[in-house]
Amino acid sequence: MKKKLLIIAVLLLTLTGCTKLRKIVDKNAVKIRDNEAKTIKLEEYNNGLVSFVKPAGWKVDIPTVDYIHYSFKVYDPENPDYMFLFGLKQEGFLKTEKARSTYAKYYPNAMFSRLQAVDPQTTEGFYKVWNKNAELSNKEELKTSYFPIFNNLEKIDTLGKTELGGDIVRYKFQDSKNETVQGLFTATVKSSGTYYINTNIFNLTSPKVDVAPLNVYNIIFMTAPDAEFNEWQPVLDKCLASIQFSDTFIKGFNNQEATLVANIKANQKIYDSISDMIMDSWNKRSNSYDIISQKRSDSTLGYERVYNTETGEIYKAYNGFTDEYKGNLYKPVTDDMYTKPTSGYIEK
Repeated sequence: MKKKLLIIAVLLLTLTGCTKLRKIVDKNAVKIRDNEAKTIKLEEYNNGLVSFVKPAGWKVDIPTVDYIHYSFKVYDPENPDYMFLFGLKQEGFLKTEKARSTYAKYYPNAMFSRLQAVDPQTTEGFYKVWNKNAELSNKEELKTSYFPIFNNLEKIDTLGKTELGGDIVRYKFQDSKNETVQGLFTATVKSSGTYYINTNIFNLTSPKVDVAPLNVYNIIFMTAPDAEFNEWQPVLDKCLASIQFSDTFIKGFNNQEATLVANIKANQKIYDSISDMIMDSWNKRSNSYDIISQKRSDSTLGYERVYNTETGEIYKAYNGFTDEYKGNLYKPVTDDMYTKPTSGYIEK
């Protein structure tokens, strides 16, 4: 009787379990190396003033500034193209070049005279003049190359707004090695009001110009090499979502910034909300740039792209893989799959 039961069990296993066994034993097994973004470990950074998570091994730079202008940059020291930057506030900007040149007649050494005007007063207007203003701040205020330079900054798309009013803009640019980098950028530009002066103080009938200053709040951007940004964007977004300011920071904050303090007190996870908006906008983005740029990148680097028909995971494979591979587990991707992150590389 026991022998019969054993034989029946073996037959049942053979009949019902053979498919599962075949899934485990792949005669056409491939060698896969996971993407770094998929395997990266996050660790907490906390200096007593601000805390957030960051990829393990990444460096944190915090310039010596007051609470109002608090800023930090998180980046891979081996390749700073992988980067996240947050700045609470920047100031010293006027609204137009006319206002700046007029101001410069009377106060040529003031920062209002030397920083480029933000015109229009939008997120794009702020980043349009980023490089010149960053170079001046690095040289004369921070005494270090803290702010990065974005060569040939080009807008890909505007994805929406944050709850603080700034646009979410998708840009690409060239780094110092002329490699293409991609990123999501936001900043909220606010006017302090209006204050008109004559363009010629010796002629009271001369045209008037508004020289009321601008403040720029919540300067945030996350970047990675163009071909890898899809993989790194969710990781960098986690850094943003995790930002929290301590009670010590809030107590030390200048009382003149009451509105910003109120926001921080009311919601320690305000940046979590911004990250949700960024992620939502990112997921709803136009696919055309991703398809074109990812195909171009694969062609340049010698990859073809396939997906696992069981898991749906997408991989970059060495050129010629689909000609050599005889199994059914991996198939060439369709165009819409170029918008999704890859899980790793199939190596020869």
